[in-house]
Amino acid sequence: MNTWQLPVQVIARQLVQPRLDIYYPELSGLANQQVQEKLNRRIVKQVMTMIKKQGYEKEPQTVITGGFEVKTNQRDIISLTNNHYAYSGGAHGLTIQRSLTMNTVTGDIYTLKDLFKPGANYSKALNAIIRRQIKERDLPLLTEFKGIAPNQYFYIADKALVLYFQLYELLPYAAGIPYFVIPVYELEHIVAEDGPLGRMIG
Repeated sequence: MNTWQLPVQVIARQLVQPRLDIYYPELSGLANQQVQEKLNRRIVKQVMTMIKKQGYEKEPQTVITGGFEVKTNQRDIISLTNNHYAYSGGAHGLTIQRSLTMNTVTGDIYTLKDLFKPGANYSKALNAIIRRQIKERDLPLLTEFKGIAPNQYFYIADKALVLYFQLYELLPYAAGIPYFVIPVYELEHIVAEDGPLGRMIG
């Protein structure tokens, strides 16, 4: 029988500078202080990388606002997204999204392959599901879907794996960020039992 820790406390921190107003998450109350510091450093690193990527330092007219969402906070797993909107003039700005899925006990920060059994052909399974959803939803692709990337963007939301793509990667701007929600039960045969997704089963 598993003994899970309680959900962790998430504090909203604000980063305010000229042309910059970002809310980002800070984890609090973890049993292991070193793990807490490690995960919080990783969150801040992601936020700062996003700000840099959106041209804050190089483009003096760029204004960036942003926030975050906690998608899962249970069974020692926290999965969250950071979302930033940058506007530098023109018809519209550009939103980017990044995510982190982390173990609040061990301090592990997961990549997509960590969710699956060693040697499992998870890419093939996920690509098939995405292609099926593209067809079912009649999505207006800008280019042919060639498969997920090794470092594919993802998060966990309750009992589902959510894969997503950035603006213009697959769909026109007006369609927004495309999300593909995959119930964990569709992947149960290849999910690592003690991985983040495996913990959501049952």
